[in-house]
Amino acid sequence: MSIASAKMIENKLIGRREVKALVSFQKTLTRDEIRQLLAEHYKTNPSNVIIKKAVFVAGARTINVHAHIYASAEDVKKYEPEHILIRNKIIERVKK
Repeated sequence: MSIASAKMIENKLIGRREVKALVSFQKTLTRDEIRQLLAEHYKTNPSNVIIKKAVFVAGARTINVHAHIYASAEDVKKYEPEHILIRNKIIERVKK
């Protein structure tokens, strides 16, 4: 698994980096593995990386990834919606 290409935009108003990357793989990747790969590539903590969208490219063994990288875990919880935090396993779903 490796990052084939990546584009990063600095969002200074919110204090995050918005990344669009093309990740190549040999075996199917989980969201946590993609987060770990992006965290290593951008030299940050995996808890500061949020995968907004991950779309498999049919027949190409690549994934188009849209991610946000924050400076701290507090900013993640402050700016990201609850369903994205649950999807990235930052918080647990509250059962009613």
